[in-house]
Amino acid sequence: MPSISSSKYRSSAGVSSAKGYVHFSDKLTGTLQDITKTIEENKEIIDTVQELGIDLSRTIASLSVTAIKYVKMVDSVLDMVVPVIINIPLIPKKTTESLNNLRSLVDKIVASCESSQKISTDVEKGLVSGDVTKLKSHSADLKKVTASIRDILPGK
Repeated sequence: MPSISSSKYRSSAGVSSAKGYVHFSDKLTGTLQDITKTIEENKEIIDTVQELGIDLSRTIASLSVTAIKYVKMVDSVLDMVVPVIINIPLIPKKTTESLNNLRSLVDKIVASCESSQKISTDVEKGLVSGDVTKLKSHSADLKKVTASIRDILPGK
């Protein structure tokens, strides 16, 4: 018995058999060839997007470290000043409320920066290793951090 791949069963175009039907393998081969061609045609942009993602992840991590450093400095000053100011009877209540709101804002900024730093480090590892699962796993986390940062922004 001849093999399925013999010319008796396939047309010269490799699409239909002598029995008048299309082999699944011919359909898949064409599709795989199209996919390979598309990847080759877009290789430069795919690689550029990956490299850009790595650079953005590193930039976000660096910005987060910088923000945390300086925001924690402000936080430590507030920790020293607010208790003193609260006990001064001449200071208006609005001023102490504003200082407490500032302390709360500082806490939110630090939390957002710490989260974005962890996420960006993990995303960078996923981009460097080509681990799509790792990248997908942080999509929801990134959306949460973005929402918390937007809540902090003035004029939201």
